[in-house]
Amino acid sequence: MLRPPEGFEPYPAISPFMTLLGPLWARQEAEGGISVGLWIQNRHLNHQQAVHGGMVASLADNAMGYQAARACGGSVATVHLCVDYMARVMQGSWLEVCSRIDRRGKKLLFSACTGMVDQQPVFRASAVFAAIGR
Repeated sequence: MLRPPEGFEPYPAISPFMTLLGPLWARQEAEGGISVGLWIQNRHLNHQQAVHGGMVASLADNAMGYQAARACGGSVATVHLCVDYMARVMQGSWLEVCSRIDRRGKKLLFSACTGMVDQQPVFRASAVFAAIGR
């Protein structure tokens, strides 16, 4: 198994669905941010031999949702997710998703992330999360 870049630790899947994407790795960033990464494998590809857009959306949603849940101190649900695909991601690439919180209200949290390969942006995403169970 390929090792991630320095500073990344195993990121346990929080659902059976996320197990399908892994193994995932995470690194805590300044100000409570998180970066989630993985090595792109054949199972992540679409019929054009590039990463499937749904896989990218799932990874972005997970990274932002994890950070949102930590910021809220409990569970969150995705209210809105938007992904802009900027470049193809190929097998063998290290895909790293860096998320941030843009605004936190009483019930909603606004987040964004950027997906990077070789320090180049390949997608960006934004999401709105709602605190649940409160």
